[in-house]
Amino acid sequence: MKHIRASEIEWIEGRGYQKRKTLESWPLPANVSLVQEVRFPKGSSVPPHYHLVQTEIFYALSPGSIVIDDQEIIMEKGDIVICEPEEVHGMPLIEEDFAFLVMKIDYREDDTVWP
Repeated sequence: MKHIRASEIEWIEGRGYQKRKTLESWPLPANVSLVQEVRFPKGSSVPPHYHLVQTEIFYALSPGSIVIDDQEIIMEKGDIVICEPEEVHGMPLIEEDFAFLVMKIDYREDDTVWP
């Protein structure tokens, strides 16, 4: 697991725009198989699970948290968390509405294991 804090990445000034490089090496380059937006309503939960093959890259669209291998990761808007194969992750209780983009590398429909 790797947590990349948006607040620690510098913005680069361009001609009429700003940019910041959020990922430019591992786990890239890789074949991103699927990108999806996922929303979690306040009060819901996601049981612990893991993937045998796929890597997931979570980009927070709003503040929230995820538990990976029994470690709670607090995400601010713009943070990135990389979850590698076999890392157990879930959300025991979503305290406020939360959303992220998830980029799935080596996605397979039958790759989720619910222990």
